[in-house]
Amino acid sequence: MKNSSKQMSGGGDGVLFSAAAASEHNNGHATCTSRHSGSKPILHEALSMYDIIQDKTTNFTASSSNAFKWTTFLLLGGIILGTMLPQNPALPSATWRLLSSIIGYTYFLSWSASFYPQIVMNHERKTTRGLSVDFCVLNVLGYCCYTVYTTTFFWNQRIIDEYKLRFSSDEGESAEVTVQGNDVAFALHAVVMATVTLSQIGIYDTFTARPPSKRVLVIILATIAFCIGYVCLTWVVK
Repeated sequence: MKNSSKQMSGGGDGVLFSAAAASEHNNGHATCTSRHSGSKPILHEALSMYDIIQDKTTNFTASSSNAFKWTTFLLLGGIILGTMLPQNPALPSATWRLLSSIIGYTYFLSWSASFYPQIVMNHERKTTRGLSVDFCVLNVLGYCCYTVYTTTFFWNQRIIDEYKLRFSSDEGESAEVTVQGNDVAFALHAVVMATVTLSQIGIYDTFTARPPSKRVLVIILATIAFCIGYVCLTWVVK
């Protein structure tokens, strides 16, 4: 035969089988192409899809194993910290104090750990493409406000006393401030990590190329104006 390929006909549809051992790089697999679909290698595509599925299955198994490992690690860390560190004395019983402390430190560890994968990925890729700039800006704004709230309610005795006086019950019992040490630790850590993530946009992609939207700028200016106006109004009333 002059040609190294054979044509087989069945039902009026011709299928061309070509042994492409030299030109193909897939372990010498023969490729099957249909005349009606052009020169698309069907068998090669099927084998490639099989490899992709196998890779995804392996990655999913590895990801599930890592997720279980880190969940267990964070839960154990929350139990240890919640047991050893000071607990909220305002809660009615030792059981509730222990449970509240364990849940609080577990949330602190879990939520704090969630910042790092994105930061590490940005560093490895040397870009923040795919990460929302508006989200990062609002994240910093939100955590700054949350940090001011938690730190003042935890350390400023004047604010604590005014809160207890204002929200005391009719029987004369003062309200207890529920902000705990793990709330303050999380807020301080979160504002630092959110700022680091936002700074990576400026380092790797620059804010000139990826600026925040005008809506976010309006939200920031409105928040600053509201805070300043509220403080000034409070001073005037007093």
